Amino acid sequence: MVADSTEGGLGAAAQAHARWFAQRGWSVALAAPGAGAAVVAPAVAVQTPVPGGAFDVPGMLAAVAALRRLLRECRPSVVHAHGTRSQLLCLLAGRVPYVTMHGAGRVEGQARVGTALRVAARRVAPALARAAYSASPAVGWRTLLHASPRLAELNRLPAPMGTPTFLWLGRLDAPKRPDVFIDALALLARPVRGLVVGDGPLRAEAEARAERLGLEVDFLGHRSDLSDHLSRAFAVCLFSDFEGVPFSVQEAMWSGRAVVLSDLPSLRWFAGGHASFARDAVEAAGAMQQLCVDAVAGREGDDAARHARSLLSEDAPFPQLLADYGHRPVT
Repeated sequence: MVADSTEGGLGAAAQAHARWFAQRGWSVALAAPGAGAAVVAPAVAVQTPVPGGAFDVPGMLAAVAALRRLLRECRPSVVHAHGTRSQLLCLLAGRVPYVTMHGAGRVEGQARVGTALRVAARRVAPALARAAYSASPAVGWRTLLHASPRLAELNRLPAPMGTPTFLWLGRLDAPKRPDVFIDALALLARPVRGLVVGDGPLRAEAEARAERLGLEVDFLGHRSDLSDHLSRAFAVCLFSDFEGVPFSVQEAMWSGRAVVLSDLPSLRWFAGGHASFARDAVEAAGAMQQLCVDAVAGREGDDAARHARSLLSEDAPFPQLLADYGHRPVT
């Protein structure tokens, strides 16, 4: 497995991929930045210096050299890249990989030329792969949902009670738009609480914004006790400039929580009529206001859970990939 990162949804997906196959008798190595600290046992983690972007030529050349060495040592029967940058590295290292794309969108601050090249690369990628999978529909790619690795540990939760509480799950960074969440809370017509689980470069700014608006928002950082926070939530909110099918949305719906989401094609495709959608803080506040009634939040959460559990299995998409690889595990 080759990945651009061991962080975020892509990193979690790559680690889960490596673990699933290793636990079933395959000899697996995960090559990625930070992989030395990745929890992928019984797979092997290999620190590989994948750069932050394909336009970092020295970084790409160093990563290609490292990957070539690894390929010579391991002689793998299957190479699977997570992300098109990882796919490019595999191609430059001399192997045509399977590839999974987890999300797509414009990188903040990137010039038009860079954006155009990224779009072109996504269109060409399926022709340069053994098979090309996307976690949400994309032209030329096979749609294959990738389940959150946490689904197996999440139970169906009872309806929320008490003070209306809204939960943010995710990185506090510009593309994720935490400002929309804070502003929407400020527009609600009754006392509410906010919970923010996640960290990132905009945490201090988001905390200052909430304090300035006089809101009760707890910023909890990265937490592993997800069920405790989901149990308090009347809804989980995600407002982002671009997404695939984020694990936070899967986890919320699977657990029986209503969701208020950015009006993006991939999210509408996954959640359909079982979520509320908003284009800005005003629309988000309108949807959240309806969910301040515990009976409404409970009913919407039950509907979300039925829908998510009809679409997802806990180990998706690994059984499908196993069939596609066409290889018996190494024992």
